[in-house]
Amino acid sequence: MDGEDIPDFSSLKEETAYWKELSLKYKQSFQEARDELVEFQEGSRELEAELEAQLVQAACSGGCWALPSPGTLRDINTGYFLFLP
Repeated sequence: MDGEDIPDFSSLKEETAYWKELSLKYKQSFQEARDELVEFQEGSRELEAELEAQLVQAACSGGCWALPSPGTLRDINTGYFLFLP
């Protein structure tokens, strides 16, 4: 637990307060980490959508007959660099 040693308690009330405070500290850390994860995931989705739009635009810049589906875009995105000279 953060490299802390568990102190000796003089009463049950003191021990209860210690564990309650520690649990609240970990709960707050968990909530902050969860909020950061949600923010990261939202940013990742926005970036993915932007990159897919740029890929469609780049693929169609010379004129294209049909727009690829999102699944095709992911396939193109993952294999695109394999065919570059």
